[in-house]
Amino acid sequence: MFRGIYGSVAAMLVQEKAVDVASNNLANANTSGFSKSLAVAKAFPEVKLFRNENPGSGDISEEIVGTVGLGVILSETAVNTEPGTIRETGNPLDCAIRGEGYFQVSDGKNNYYTRAGNLSLDSEGNLVTPSGMTIMGNGGPITPGEASTIEIRSDGSVLAEGTEIGKISLYRFTSPSYLMRRGSTLLSETGPSGPPEEIDEEDVDLLTGALEGSNVNIVEEMTRMIEASRAYEAASKAFESGSESARKMIEAFGS
Repeated sequence: MFRGIYGSVAAMLVQEKAVDVASNNLANANTSGFSKSLAVAKAFPEVKLFRNENPGSGDISEEIVGTVGLGVILSETAVNTEPGTIRETGNPLDCAIRGEGYFQVSDGKNNYYTRAGNLSLDSEGNLVTPSGMTIMGNGGPITPGEASTIEIRSDGSVLAEGTEIGKISLYRFTSPSYLMRRGSTLLSETGPSGPPEEIDEEDVDLLTGALEGSNVNIVEEMTRMIEASRAYEAASKAFESGSESARKMIEAFGS
């Protein structure tokens, strides 16, 4: 009986998290470079059921009578690495990655990775993301300064007034779905994702004057939210039923 209560609570927690993930995906449906998340649930490992017998001699014998599952848990929240749709913007500082890879950006202490290429210049003349992260090139930060014309080419080269001042680097991961989300579009490496590997310069392919949109499918996320909400409601009713049965048992037989 109490196993059923615990199982219902576990299911409610999983579905609650699934609603949160879908809600966050929907909130970032129009965020450039956003990669949606997937809530992955798994069953608890089955445990053995034992029957204890005391024949009166003082020795207690145990007999395995079967196995039982103890419910479900949220295994992980994985990053979906499918690319989003690319749209032209006409802004010379916008660039979208064609194919695999991530831009490397830095806050001055740590490096992060993103596919959001809506760049601008900060007060010091560095190329930065909307959140103020400095985009990293093959020689460190890229600083056009007060150049009157800035051009980003498809191979990642950055030209200030016709002179190349740096080259945007791209990085790949062995298992990018295991990257950890650090913001709406920022990701960081983890042990399972593997370390960042710089993509060869000849394989860098950027589309300038364009941005990659999010890979969120609004209809799909709405469907997931509805399914999770209904599953939560069903688990909630099972919890209430189990709790009522436990209450009646306690009233009948005492605490």
